[in-house]
Amino acid sequence: MRNGQHLTIGIWRGMCNASQFLDFYLGEFKGNGVQSYRRVFPRAKYQSAKSAASRMLKKPSVVQVMKHKLEKMEDVEGC
Repeated sequence: MRNGQHLTIGIWRGMCNASQFLDFYLGEFKGNGVQSYRRVFPRAKYQSAKSAASRMLKKPSVVQVMKHKLEKMEDVEGC
């Protein structure tokens, strides 16, 4: 975060939703963005979930968190 920026409830909620989405994407749904998105946002229609999941996976912050989660998964499997 830059100086002077504050975490608003909207930013916090978005970060939590992205983390939940990635948990489903990397775990239960094994790379299926639509199903992962619809699990986090159950009222989303298929086409909306498809485009929103694609947009979410392109966000630099989400890519960074995904890399971090994958590294942690590799560390756990290596034990």
